[in-house]
Amino acid sequence: MQFVSWFLNNFGLFFGAIFLVYIYLMISRLTIIYDYLRSVSMRDESYREEVGERDSLNFLKPFFSRLKRSAASGRESIIEAIWSEFEGRIGIHFSALNGYANALILIGFAGTIFGSIGAFNEMFTGLARGETATVVFAAAWNSGLATALYTSLGAGVIGALVVTILYSRFLMTRMKRLETLVGLRISEITNEFN
Repeated sequence: MQFVSWFLNNFGLFFGAIFLVYIYLMISRLTIIYDYLRSVSMRDESYREEVGERDSLNFLKPFFSRLKRSAASGRESIIEAIWSEFEGRIGIHFSALNGYANALILIGFAGTIFGSIGAFNEMFTGLARGETATVVFAAAWNSGLATALYTSLGAGVIGALVVTILYSRFLMTRMKRLETLVGLRISEITNEFN
């Protein structure tokens, strides 16, 4: 609770609330993605073995069953439906994370602008009243400089952590690996009946 209080005091009520909402949205999307990707093995040797029934492909099990039935009877394949389901379950969350990170960076920039405007307004008002430099600076800090600096720093750090470290380093490699496993599983099923 003390963190939330500090966060709202330094980011401002408006920008602090927005940042907290975006952090929550990002964490919820990351949790969903992690649930799908946690059982994807990153060992290179697993490419050499049969894909078969894997835990990481359980969400597509009904589609693979339909693919087996359609391949056995020679009817139209449902491969496009499998890829659409894959994109709908996993890919959409990556797109949402990109959107959240980009919006957060823009909101951080807006916080910088609004915080700077408030700080300069307070500085000029204090100077016009003949206040000392320390009083003017303290009032400017409380009226906007803190918001300006913290929103810029927060947007950069959160955007860098989510997009650069978590997204591209850990999650995207697993998602591409899962995509490869889905393709290999489709190939195994269709080759059984050819």
